[in-house]
Amino acid sequence: MPHLSEIQKKYANDGVTIIGVSKEDSNNSLEAVRKMTTEKGDTMGYTVAWDKDGATYKSYMTATGQRGIPTSFIIDGKGRLAFIGHPMELDGPLARVVAGTWDPEKDFGAIVKQRELRQAMFSDQNALMKATQDSVQGKGAGAVMEQWRAFVAKFPEGAKQARDLEYRVLVAVGEYDQAAVLGRQLVDEAVQAKDASTLNRLTWDIVDPERQLEKRDLGLALYGATMACNFTDYKEASILDTLARAHFECGGLAMAIELQEKAVANATGRMKKSLEATLAEYKTASEQ
Repeated sequence: MPHLSEIQKKYANDGVTIIGVSKEDSNNSLEAVRKMTTEKGDTMGYTVAWDKDGATYKSYMTATGQRGIPTSFIIDGKGRLAFIGHPMELDGPLARVVAGTWDPEKDFGAIVKQRELRQAMFSDQNALMKATQDSVQGKGAGAVMEQWRAFVAKFPEGAKQARDLEYRVLVAVGEYDQAAVLGRQLVDEAVQAKDASTLNRLTWDIVDPERQLEKRDLGLALYGATMACNFTDYKEASILDTLARAHFECGGLAMAIELQEKAVANATGRMKKSLEATLAEYKTASEQ
């Protein structure tokens, strides 16, 4: 959302309109979309359209054989389909479409190469994620740092965008002072953007019991998870679960139980069963 908002602002005087399209499904409704766009405010600084009966989805996604979301389309000034791809790929093609220098047939090959490079980068990122997990369990912190340095050298631009991964690396290898500074920056940026999802991911990495961290920035976790709950009106089960765990790790058993009960009440299916097990864990701890 912030990325699309930046693009809309950049090209506001060039006749470019960014439209985010949402349609009805079992987890979505027009009322929910209206609520979200209101709450997001400037974070969604572009047009949001409601796809009645899925007509737009059929005309764009189905017609072009696209299955995954998010998917973006660029329609040029003559009403022609100029580009299909991930929203993070928009910048280069859109700049050239606006300038009138984009050649869909010739230039799309370059986009394909970028996708292949990104897939390789994601593969290395996943390997690094696994390595940070192993490291906090006592399996080679030095090797993790070397792996991170190799990643930065191979994908310098990707590394700039993977600062949350860098934070995991710093914590895994015991560079807690550097991690504290970077962690605060990441959380502050997510708070400014009212990005509850990113806040939840960042703070869960800190309190996740499976990571077995030697040192946790619990103050940062409490702050980030609290802000995430504020942005979601204390109604998102997974975010409530994260805040409850943060309080639990800080010794706040009563608050942990209260928040976990709310998480259970807002959960369904497999998540509900998992959160109920965590609630039982907290209640058992309070009785000891």
